[in-house]
Amino acid sequence: MKKILIAIDDGATSEKVASTGFQLGQQLNAEIAFVSVADTEFLMTDGGVTPREMIDIIKNDFKKSQRMLINKVFKDYKVQAFIEEGKPFEMILKVANAWEAGLIVLGTHGRTGLSHLLMGSVAEKVIRHSTKPLFVIPIKLL
Repeated sequence: MKKILIAIDDGATSEKVASTGFQLGQQLNAEIAFVSVADTEFLMTDGGVTPREMIDIIKNDFKKSQRMLINKVFKDYKVQAFIEEGKPFEMILKVANAWEAGLIVLGTHGRTGLSHLLMGSVAEKVIRHSTKPLFVIPIKLL
């Protein structure tokens, strides 16, 4: 494993996922990259903001979040960052293939029932469609 791709969102658990991926990357002496995806599948906006403007806002927020994680978790370790737009699971897999990642690290909230049905699971879709090895971190929010 020479390249590890860590999929993060802007949620509270991103730091845990990034930190775990970083520890794994250090142990394997691997290159590390982040990927964050502005989900455009169900994007709806108020009349004052266009969908394009909303995507740009989301992508800018991801840039800030990634910079913060790099400064807090990775410090001087060189990390690449990708910010994409589209269906998250598809873009994670696309970046993993294009960057030639040997492993994808991602978190899962472990939702069940109605919330899983309504929101779907990015992790589940990545697991189902990935041709690359995965390291899935179960995260239970309290």
